[in-house]
Amino acid sequence: MPDSLYLGKTFAPASESLGEAFKLDPDDLTTHGLVVGMTGSGKTGLSTVLIEELLRAGTPVIAIDPKGDLVNLALAFANLAPEQFAPWLENTSDPESPETVARRWREGLADWQIDQPAVAAYVAAHGVRILTPGSESGEPLNVLNSLSAPSDIDLGDTEAVREEIDSIVSGLLGFIDIEADPVASREYILLFTILENAWNAGQPMDLVTLVGLVASPAIDKVGALPLEMFYPQKDRMALMMRLNNLVASPPFEAWRTGADIDFDAWTSPVAGKTPLTIIYTAHLDDRERMFVTTLLLTRLITWMRNQPGRDSLRCLLYMDEVFGYFPPVAEPPSKRPLLTLLKQARAYGVGVLLATQNPVDIDYKGLANMGLWAIGRLQTPQDQARVASGIREALEASGSEDLETLIGNARKRVFLIHDVHRKEPVLIHSRWAMSYLRGPLTRDEIRRLRDSGSLLSPAAGQSPAAPASTTATPPAGGAAATPAPSIAPAIPGARPQFANLHGGASATAYVWLKLRARYKQGRGGNSFQRELAFALPCSNLSSVTELFEGTPIEIEESAFSAAAPASLAYADVPDYVLSKGLKAFDVTIRDRLDDQVAVEVLYDPVSRTYGEFGEDETVLAMRIPRVASERKKRQAIESRLAKKRSDLAIKSQEISGRRMEKWASIGTSILSNINIFTGRKRTVTGVGGVLSKNRMEQTARDRKERLEAEIAELEQQLAELNDIDTSRFETRTLKPARADVSELRRELVWVY
Repeated sequence: MPDSLYLGKTFAPASESLGEAFKLDPDDLTTHGLVVGMTGSGKTGLSTVLIEELLRAGTPVIAIDPKGDLVNLALAFANLAPEQFAPWLENTSDPESPETVARRWREGLADWQIDQPAVAAYVAAHGVRILTPGSESGEPLNVLNSLSAPSDIDLGDTEAVREEIDSIVSGLLGFIDIEADPVASREYILLFTILENAWNAGQPMDLVTLVGLVASPAIDKVGALPLEMFYPQKDRMALMMRLNNLVASPPFEAWRTGADIDFDAWTSPVAGKTPLTIIYTAHLDDRERMFVTTLLLTRLITWMRNQPGRDSLRCLLYMDEVFGYFPPVAEPPSKRPLLTLLKQARAYGVGVLLATQNPVDIDYKGLANMGLWAIGRLQTPQDQARVASGIREALEASGSEDLETLIGNARKRVFLIHDVHRKEPVLIHSRWAMSYLRGPLTRDEIRRLRDSGSLLSPAAGQSPAAPASTTATPPAGGAAATPAPSIAPAIPGARPQFANLHGGASATAYVWLKLRARYKQGRGGNSFQRELAFALPCSNLSSVTELFEGTPIEIEESAFSAAAPASLAYADVPDYVLSKGLKAFDVTIRDRLDDQVAVEVLYDPVSRTYGEFGEDETVLAMRIPRVASERKKRQAIESRLAKKRSDLAIKSQEISGRRMEKWASIGTSILSNINIFTGRKRTVTGVGGVLSKNRMEQTARDRKERLEAEIAELEQQLAELNDIDTSRFETRTLKPARADVSELRRELVWVY
């Protein structure tokens, strides 16, 4: 097996002549790549050649084919004989005879030093599998029958579980024309909750079971609300009927039968052949295509995270025409898993290669994570300028002076190749493809391929997935991976520091930054400053622009040490760090540091008051200045309250006095009606006085109760004035000006 990918030959635009063979290290694809070029640029041909070379090198490929072009990879003929081409010339606009096409293909390959035995060896060494979700023209793909948790998912990984459930629920609701809004859609929230509870409980789940649980879910509350208040049963029955129509629909049966999504099988040799798995989605509408693609990407992430880490290429995911799946502004369901793959897949040896006609189709965050660019002919100068700006910073380090000119030299089948693992970009002319590039195949033609027996059979014996191992597998056809060095690489201008955070046996390089930033609270507002320090990983960066894509960690200066254990192993650092030291990051830090130190504070739009950094709602509410009308109202209430409290004190004293007068009157009345010497009763006198004193006491009590009620009401009014409704508070992001961010210190720290 070849240990390099023969993509074509170098091209000199001035003389339009070919030079030496251009070969790509397959492991370069772990930093991911982009093939960009307008219609007719040869973009599909170059992608086909690259996939062919990976299969020759023994590397499995999973390809998502939304246009039907990639299934041409199944049209590689061992003998290059006319009768092998003949069936695929029927019903086409190609006027050439099978003999002419076969001769043209043999001669075209010969021009690139590829003969018929080489093609036969390629055909014998790989197998093609075409999966057709929602159709039985190829091999059906079961995407909805089983809704149980994937066997390889870690249920303790909440983020991974929710990503899986999100892709399933979004797809289901898409099939019944309900927008899957995670916040506003109660259908989404209910289905998500049902599946999450079932997965966490280890319960098997399928579509039929889900339909029943929609009507009678095993939950009492959704969030803080009772189920019946959140989603009454009458409304749930309507959702149940729509889902049941999916179960009962004959056309939908194809979505619930066929092969499972199984990346272990798709990346394992079949009868000794390297597998190429093509997921054909050209027959689907946009909604169905988005669902299948998102589900595949999410399952790939779950599978990937269960594989041991490795530096060499394990497999490649290729997406032909990524338009609409990874846009710069919108957030389709496929965008998040694609970005996750571009950021994380490298550590597992999974490469991602995307193709598009226009660079504006792709989010800039994705462009920054791609180490390989193949730039073909572009439609407009604006397209050329966008591509140039995307890679200019990396190219400046290699001495390229006129990038637009280089891109402008691209023509049909000529590409500017920028590879972060090479010193400078190069123009190449792609070689002739071994596969017959007939153009898009229809479902009927795919069915013919299936019936011909040339595709891998679903029942073919498959080698079991390789067991998990902590040892990285060496590249196919290459030498074993070089062990990590036991001496820290020398970095120009840097005196390395060491930080023992995990007690590990190997160390990863981090760029540690200590900063001071000043923040202004709106125009004319107060300002505050803070010092902060954090470290960013730099061992696995394909370009300097990726520095701030990593997850920062906090390391105190007190954790630094000038020495490290003698047995400590060290991860590789990029070549540009070895040559330039930490100065290689000067431009990136200067341009993006202000974004990284932005902070969020509370803001009251009524009083236009900013909170301090780290201040909570209660403290901010206490600090908010009062407007003049509020102050006058408070003063009036406080004045009335003081008057009422004074009246209450007087009235309480009056009640005590009235009570004493009443009892004195009663005693006098009793004594005046009894002869203390004879004990004889006299005529009753003084009763009227007692009754009068009693009435006065009761009147005073009634007045006291009214005063107490009035005081309570005034106190409530005062409390309401003092209490501020914190729900009106907003969160504002304060970003310092570049001039207000000072870098105090920069260090290279080895963390182990």
